[in-house]
Amino acid sequence: MLKTNPRKSERGQAIVLIAVAMVGLIAMVGLMTDGGMMLIEYGKLKRAVDAASISASQQFRRGFTGADLSTAAETFLNLNQSDAANINVYRCKRDPDTGTLDTSTDGTLHDETLCTLPRRKLVRVEATRTVQFGFMRVLGFTSANLTTSAVGEAASIDMVLIIDTSASMAYETYAGGNGNIPDHPSEDPSACNASISNPCEPLDTVKNVADEFLDNMFFPYDRVSIVAMTNQSPNAPNRDHVTVIGLDDNESAVRTALGNLRVYQPPACDWGSPANPANGPCINYTSGTFIGLDCPIYRLGVDLLANTGDEVNNISSCNSSNIGGAFRRAALEFTNGLVREDSLWIVLALAGGPANATDSFPGYLDGFCPTSTWNSLTNPFCRDASAVSRHSNGDANYDADDYARDMADYLADPVTGQGVTVFTIGLGNLIRNASKGDATAGEQLLEYAAETAGGVSANHGEYFFSPNSSGLAAIFDAIARNIFTRISR
Repeated sequence: MLKTNPRKSERGQAIVLIAVAMVGLIAMVGLMTDGGMMLIEYGKLKRAVDAASISASQQFRRGFTGADLSTAAETFLNLNQSDAANINVYRCKRDPDTGTLDTSTDGTLHDETLCTLPRRKLVRVEATRTVQFGFMRVLGFTSANLTTSAVGEAASIDMVLIIDTSASMAYETYAGGNGNIPDHPSEDPSACNASISNPCEPLDTVKNVADEFLDNMFFPYDRVSIVAMTNQSPNAPNRDHVTVIGLDDNESAVRTALGNLRVYQPPACDWGSPANPANGPCINYTSGTFIGLDCPIYRLGVDLLANTGDEVNNISSCNSSNIGGAFRRAALEFTNGLVREDSLWIVLALAGGPANATDSFPGYLDGFCPTSTWNSLTNPFCRDASAVSRHSNGDANYDADDYARDMADYLADPVTGQGVTVFTIGLGNLIRNASKGDATAGEQLLEYAAETAGGVSANHGEYFFSPNSSGLAAIFDAIARNIFTRISR
């Protein structure tokens, strides 16, 4: 029998093994090389899509179209050379009022998960990129598709407007008057509040300029609240601040609330047999000239500490610039109802004079009003002679200005307070020329609230001053630019 050489029978097997090993080696190298390339390209695509979603969300503004969003996303992806294809842009296309779904083709698709309550400026961008393989072609794999998506959001705004509605907001009603003091019957709040042809000034101008300012807001994505510094009901028994409308995304409701603001109009007072019958319901006329709101506490020069039955016990009832109380009320607006921690929190406060009243608390029924300030002939009610003399709650000299600064801290401090950005406007000469005490107390307080309150970690706003209502439009425009610059960062 013939025998074969075992060495000869194994010839050629090594080549097969090497060939198989080479295929495996190429596959491993291909997986590492092409796989690494896919990870790199996916990272580039992901970063581009993330940025494109933010770019698209920034197009949320009045009158926007779906094409604005999709164009912004596509342009950004192309500029970043992402080589993306099949770009889809999603938003909530359901009407917030009617619930109707917009099925029109406008460059965007509907995503129900983006329909939040309250509404948010959300955009989802989805894109695909084809990656060509190098080594993996040996195994028959020429390319692969990478798909990723990202949700971008532009900050919505939650804003509280604090409007001074105290008596000084009627001092410009009479065009030929002083402007800093009441000196004409038309400046009687009961007259100018009811007048269409001659409304209370500067309040009417404030309302008109603030209404134009609302054109910058994008309802229903933004929300606005309005706080009045005095009671808004005619013949109201007190001058306390009031929330006219809470944070609301209904544009019509907000504008209506703003338009209905009125200067504080006091109730009728029971004077018995007054020495001056010409005096009306807590309103003082002298020789036919309106000289301001009267207060029962002043009646016939009675002892301020006595209670004769004709005057009230609350010393601070004579004043209506409770700036601290308005700050506190505004701060609480950001804790009511649906809280949006991801929105930009803004307070815009307009005041026509220094703080001269506070809230009442148990043990402080007259508010924080030191007895040393009860002599109206030498001192301003509820405010000491120096705005820079800061006192702590519980101190005998703790006054309306101290309370307002504490409430400004609570409003602005991001750690112990609400972290709100505060903008303030001082309107009129009383801000820089108060008749009693520190002449610049009003301006110092408003500067503190906007630029210092809450400490160095607070996101501070700005303080603005206008001697009269003619400068308000430019100020509101500057504030709008500041706010929307912050949103776009």
